[in-house]
Parts: sequence; C-alpha cells; structure tokens
Amino acid sequence: MADNRDALRPYLADMAAVEKHILEALERQHKDDDIRQFPNAHQVIDRLMAVLKQHVQTLETHLEGFSGGGAAATVKEAVGGVLGAIAGMYDKVRKDTASRALRDDYTALGLAVVSYTMLHTTALGLRQGATAEIALRHLKDLTPIQVELSQIIPSVVLRELALEGYDVEPGLAQNAVRNTQEAWSSEHTQGGSAGTPVGHPVGAEGSYTTR
Repeated sequence: MADNRDALRPYLADMAAVEKHILEALERQHKDDDIRQFPNAHQVIDRLMAVLKQHVQTLETHLEGFSGGGAAATVKEAVGGVLGAIAGMYDKVRKDTASRALRDDYTALGLAVVSYTMLHTTALGLRQGATAEIALRHLKDLTPIQVELSQIIPSVVLRELALEGYDVEPGLAQNAVRNTQEAWSSEHTQGGSAGTPVGHPVGAEGSYTTR
C-alpha cells in the first residue's frame, strides 16, 4: 500500500516553489520606484513578503520530515512543472506599471490560494493532520491580503491616470471598490456556476477533522 506521507511530498514541493517564485517577484517590486509612489501598495507588498518568507520556511522545515531527500532537493524536483503556470505573470525583463504589478500579485495569490486548498484537501483525504493544519493556516494568511489588493488596485489605477495627465476623480476609486466587491456578493454568486471568488474560499474560516 502506498505511503500517505510520500504522496504529499510533490504537493508540498509545488507549494514551496510557488511561494518562492512569488516572493522573488515581490522583492523586485519592493525596490521599484513606480510602486514606491503608492505607500499603501508598498506596505501590502512588504507585509506579503514577510508572510511568504515564513510560509516557505515552514514548508521546507515540514518537508525535512519526509523521506526522499531534504527540502531543497524536493523543491528542485517541482520547480520545472509548477512554475510554468505563473512564469508569464512575472516577466523579469518587462517593466510594468504599479497597477499591473499588483494585478499580477493578485493573480499569483489566486494560484497560491487554490494550491493551498488542494493541499489541505489532499492532506485531509490522506489523514495527515499536521500538513492539513499548515495548509489551512497559510491559506488564512493569504486570503485577506488578496482581498486587500483588490481594494487597493482601483485607487492606484486612477492615480496613474492622473499622473499621465488625464482628468479623473480620485474619489471614484471607492465607487469602483464598492461595485467590484458587490460583484462577489452572495446574490451574484449563489445558485450558479460562479461559485466562490478567489480570495473568499468556502470554509476557509471553518474547522476540519481528520481521522
């Protein structure tokens, strides 16, 4: 019979690889002068970097308890496949505006959120409570930051337009936030195929059980 713990190695390695890649992009953004023009965005990036560093450390430490090599070897195995999904978002050569950089961050966090959802579910199915707990804890760290990004982006978009010389009302950013948040409200998502938005996972705040 297959070893339940061994089955989790590639999932954990994928997760560590995803967060390392996002962290590398955030470190570049953190030094970017365009993003520094927006203190609220810069602060979120700074906070997210700290969260991801802690996540990667926790995942690598957890992986050390698995057979088949240490954390570094395991993550190296995963890098080739998993990073293809987000490589296009974080082009090291391309110079993006702050709003587009934040858009890429939001999208990358969506991948991390759904990956943690899968890891948590897999760990529950394999009765690996420690891994399930780590995945859920990390998921809860990321979802509020992703929501915060979605609320910051409208003000950054309008500020960029103003800096380019367009006549815009900065206060309309709040209208955009309200309108877009309402798009994810229950009356717009219940009963159809829309489901729950990325950043608002079903059961993220709930409990779980293992046997």
